Amino acid sequence: MSNREDNTQDEPTGAGSATALLPPLVVEEARPDRPLRAEPLLAAGDRALLRAETLIGKGLPRELNPLAYTGALAGFTFIIAAVTGILLLFFYDTSVHTAYSSVAQMNEQPWGPGMIRALHRYSSDACVLFAVIHAIKVFLARKFTGARWLAWITGLIVLGLIWLDGWLGYWLVWDQRAQAIAVGTAKALDVLPIFPEPIARSFLTNESINSLIFFAVFFAHVLLPIPIGIVIWIHLVRLKKPKFLPKRNLMIACTLVLVVISLAVPASLAAPADMSVYPANFDVDWFYLVPLYLTDRLSGVWFWVVGLGMLAGLSSLPWVLARKRKAPAETNQKTCNGCTQCYQDCPYEAISMVSIEGKDNLVSLVDPNRCVSCGVCVGSCDPGAMQYAELDRRDVLRRITGWLKQDGPRAIAFLCADGAGRRIRFDRETGLSDQLPGFRVVGIPCAAWLHSSLVEVAVKNGGRVLLVACEGSEPRCRLGTEIAAERVAGKREPVFDTARIPAGSFQFLQLDSNQGADLQRAARRFVGEAAEKPATAKPASLPGKLVAAGLSILLLGGLTVLFSRFVYVEPERPPSLLIVSFKHAGKEKEQAGEVESELAHMKGMKTRVELLPVRLRVKVDGEVVLEQAFDPRGIRKNSASVGTCEFPMQPGRHKVEVAIGDTADASEWSYVESRDVDFETSRRRVVQFDAGHGFVWD
Repeated sequence: MSNREDNTQDEPTGAGSATALLPPLVVEEARPDRPLRAEPLLAAGDRALLRAETLIGKGLPRELNPLAYTGALAGFTFIIAAVTGILLLFFYDTSVHTAYSSVAQMNEQPWGPGMIRALHRYSSDACVLFAVIHAIKVFLARKFTGARWLAWITGLIVLGLIWLDGWLGYWLVWDQRAQAIAVGTAKALDVLPIFPEPIARSFLTNESINSLIFFAVFFAHVLLPIPIGIVIWIHLVRLKKPKFLPKRNLMIACTLVLVVISLAVPASLAAPADMSVYPANFDVDWFYLVPLYLTDRLSGVWFWVVGLGMLAGLSSLPWVLARKRKAPAETNQKTCNGCTQCYQDCPYEAISMVSIEGKDNLVSLVDPNRCVSCGVCVGSCDPGAMQYAELDRRDVLRRITGWLKQDGPRAIAFLCADGAGRRIRFDRETGLSDQLPGFRVVGIPCAAWLHSSLVEVAVKNGGRVLLVACEGSEPRCRLGTEIAAERVAGKREPVFDTARIPAGSFQFLQLDSNQGADLQRAARRFVGEAAEKPATAKPASLPGKLVAAGLSILLLGGLTVLFSRFVYVEPERPPSLLIVSFKHAGKEKEQAGEVESELAHMKGMKTRVELLPVRLRVKVDGEVVLEQAFDPRGIRKNSASVGTCEFPMQPGRHKVEVAIGDTADASEWSYVESRDVDFETSRRRVVQFDAGHGFVWD
């Protein structure tokens, strides 16, 4: 027996062994996380996505499977969108009066700026598509609770910022689609008490549009990628070897598909924005513009209620659905020899190397706030200093040693809790299972939990070992399967030494949770003929490759185009509309005295006193349709009153009278003006008033 084996048997008893649990009745109970609320539903969804990923993977190499790299593809398409956005700055005019014409000129050059614009749009759409699929995969894989909460929350923030950037980007085109976005945004923002006057007043007429708002939107759209990048860094900072970008071949394939659809289906452009008409007959990009259905149908208050409610619901999932966490790994620092292997292997950067009194070497320290209880560090540790209370290595060693001294099966199956053997039931005491005859079963949280010394002990005592890891792009223990495969192949310490583990006595399999039948066949083959190697998977045929490639293109290109060109269904609107808006200061309630101050430049200044409400009366064809008082704005009610009112109108000519009262006498109207106004179908007529310009009729 090697020194590692002796160390394993002679390990001192620590906290881990004192609380060691018996093996579970079902393999999947050994997983790092306890079952969540709604676990069966989430698990069913996870298996469905895994089937789709496997279907594509049958015809394509893993590095070309888009479902295996959804998070990385989201990052890559974000980079494409950023680069093409920078290129568009050379062709785009930032003025609200010429923005539309500059975009229209781009579309006239489909092989130049037009293609860049389409690539910018479709890469932005693909970014959201893959980010959402990635979030769904993480959610269904139940990888968002416990120590993973930060990645979930920052992921939501990244997705929200990307959506906001796209929402503002559509605004900059300044077509009727952008008009609807601007009006909806103004309605939502005007609910917040942070602006001196409602933003919506800037979008009543074409002449009233505030160019400064347009410039603010432009700079926000250009600068938002900076905070997006910062949050992405926070999202990935706790992970070892994060996959921000996919493999090179997949990046090339992704770029080619996006270029092809950009040339085949150019980015659409609606009619130019015109504040005098209702925005209509345009398509919407569901990746970014779904909120239009809310802003066009709900008040600003209800928009925030719905939006913040959804945000609160998604953000609370790590705590609402989670149950009590399993105990994290711990280090017996007296036994730790400072080899740093656990530090190198931990997928979640939960282990650091520190110095302690009485030890010449550094020892490992586990951060319980980062540890997800995956057990990878247990399989990394030669001296057995890493202790995992849920499944103690020394306890398992004693069990398999005892089993091999008894009559019965002499093959040990270590089954990953998320792999093909997840549903296998077995006896706690004997390890026997009717579903896996010929084996003693040990359920483990991750294939990388298994240290090679356990295999060596089993083989030395006349046994054989089958190690089954999970497969898929969202394994619960991230790099666990990869680390286990490298140890078995002799590429990573601690290696599975073939000198101590003869051929035929050990087999390593990677099977996903849907491959239970494959596990049964492999197990029978392993027990029946030890020297027989598992059948090698046949390479996919040309038709299979074409089908898989077609499915990939449909996912990347088809869904991107489809969801970006839905026809928008406008809400029911009146035939025509009269809008009356004013900004006017009422008379002062009282005159204040002079301010006493030692500062010379402030002497003689008067305090701003509370103003009277401003009254608005609107008559249509001699009938009063509104008479209402509007309180002054400001905390002290010392700023001008502002009001905007809408009135449904029937097409035709109507006599409209607008009156403004700013005194305490309810019968006194300081400003009155009337006109005959022609109302047309689907058009708006606007009357604005302020003391400096009087009434302005559009």
